[in-house]
Amino acid sequence: MAARLAPVGMASELARMSGKIAVAVAGVEVAGLDALLPGVAFEAADVDLMGTAPWATAEPAAVVVVARTSTDLRRAVTVSGSFPATTMVGVVVLETPQWCDAPGVPLSPGLGRRFLRDVSVSRYDKSGWRVKVRFSQPRPAGEVVAAVARSFGGHHLSGYALPMAGLAGPGLAVWRPGDPNVTFADERGPAPDRSDVPTADLAVRAVPVPPGEGWADPRVPAADRPAEVTWERLGSPGGYGELRASALEPGSVPPVDERSVNPRGFLKTPSEPVADLTQHDGRWEVRAEDRTLVRLAASGGVTDADIGRLRRLRGLRVAWSPAHTGPVAAVHAVAGLAAAGIPLLSDPPPAWAASALGPELSARVSAATEHELADELRREEHSVLLRRLALAGHGTMARWRSLAALAGVATPAEPSLSVVLCTRRADLVPFALGQIARQRGVDLEVLLTLHGVSAAVPEVAGAVAAFGRPITIVEADSRLPFGSVLNQAAAQATGSYLSKWDDDDWYGPDHLADMMLAQAYSGAELVGAASEFFYLQQIDVTIRRDWTSETMSDHVAGGTFVVSRSAFEALGGFRPVARSVDVQFFQDLLRAGGAIYRTHGLGFVARRAARGVHTWQEPVGYFLARAKEQWRGFRPSRLMEWEQ
Repeated sequence: MAARLAPVGMASELARMSGKIAVAVAGVEVAGLDALLPGVAFEAADVDLMGTAPWATAEPAAVVVVARTSTDLRRAVTVSGSFPATTMVGVVVLETPQWCDAPGVPLSPGLGRRFLRDVSVSRYDKSGWRVKVRFSQPRPAGEVVAAVARSFGGHHLSGYALPMAGLAGPGLAVWRPGDPNVTFADERGPAPDRSDVPTADLAVRAVPVPPGEGWADPRVPAADRPAEVTWERLGSPGGYGELRASALEPGSVPPVDERSVNPRGFLKTPSEPVADLTQHDGRWEVRAEDRTLVRLAASGGVTDADIGRLRRLRGLRVAWSPAHTGPVAAVHAVAGLAAAGIPLLSDPPPAWAASALGPELSARVSAATEHELADELRREEHSVLLRRLALAGHGTMARWRSLAALAGVATPAEPSLSVVLCTRRADLVPFALGQIARQRGVDLEVLLTLHGVSAAVPEVAGAVAAFGRPITIVEADSRLPFGSVLNQAAAQATGSYLSKWDDDDWYGPDHLADMMLAQAYSGAELVGAASEFFYLQQIDVTIRRDWTSETMSDHVAGGTFVVSRSAFEALGGFRPVARSVDVQFFQDLLRAGGAIYRTHGLGFVARRAARGVHTWQEPVGYFLARAKEQWRGFRPSRLMEWEQ
């Protein structure tokens, strides 16, 4: 669906300037700029085609970036090193989803804040934004663009973990969206140097299939990705043989920008029926009855604004007929929709799509039925399974780790977790450690904190001996307040993240992996699950409460949260109080400028026994009155993988 371009307020100021204006577009046709910038003399460049010298004008009067969505703006960040210095920078984003944060301009000290003269942020049309920044001396425009793009999301830093990325040739911004540290070379190299060291650890280049000329830089490995794999080309003589020769696999597909396209904004109760992902004029579009809700880019790239339009749908049927742009674009689109948690329905994907999606995601795309999506719980379970696989297999960091592994390039270890389990009840230690032992997909250690309990108690000693992961015993005096005991344990933790764990609650085997995934795409200092499922032990009933998930919030379930060690230490840990330590910590974090993200609650069930057992004490009636659904007996989500 084409965005309507209306003139922006800065157009008159730009028109009065002497000299040309350099305009970069992302997700917007250059031909439409006359409507946006009437009367302005400009030179335009498309970020998806941009090389190292996109404008002939070396010192433009101003630099303006026009992006259809904030997802598109992140591709402009990737090429922002090519933007010249200037005294005025404008950024216009035509459309954002309702959950998108308002932009600010948190300029880094290195940009030269002392030269800042004026910053204005205002609405553009109904859901877009317009940012204008003016300096007293020319400053690098690319750094302003990166700062604006960063402010739309929860990540305080624009960069990614190693490997440092190089892009060999134009049109590759989609391979490393939002990263201002990317460097560029031509298709043969070499990667540029900085202080006599290559600026890239690994380069990606798009080449015809089969690969063309070799890469000329022996210091930096290059990963060749297929270019221009279109149905028109594949339909020519020998085309399908070429498709087979290209051996499409997940690494052939540009990654999903998980910091922009992710589960945020998921709706548990959709208001519209299942729609169709079908083709029209060589492009995929989403149609509901006679309406076109979304028309995807020719590249197959999905944006946050596209996802915003699809959130109200119960699901989306995928038609795999080879009539859209091409196989790579098709898989790119489906992977993006899955990463956002859009519930997908599909027949088994054709062989070329199954290979590029990967076996697990390919199977999951076709695993649900329309009947199952009619049930809200089953629909959300399908959504969570889709997003896990797509983000873990097709996200930007996952893609670069995979490429690095194939090229033999070392990458940092995945972040480690320290699970802090504090208990006064020796009889629950075997159960609690058993829940932690189920966790998969994470590197963890346990700080078993015995609050007035001896490690020599048989239940404790036996459970510790049987636990197969690193574990440290912390014995604390029973007279110490709960917050002080937690801090005592945290002081001995070695992980990059701290996880708070309850001794009597149930956790799915992917609980911690889901928390780390949510942290990666949200950028929040603290993530946790929604408090949805409760087992009321006194009356043998399971309830589900109605909580919004996949959103920034002011609280999460206290027994589920994961917080970065740096944020925890910046606040000095928990307050030394006996109760409400979680709530106090949440409030302190928010007031200090941190963020809390609440992900889904399907991997956690809180136990409520008799009053007096828990630090949070409410009668059974309190929970029953707030139940959206209830069942007799213990009835967790399927994602708990629980068998009694």
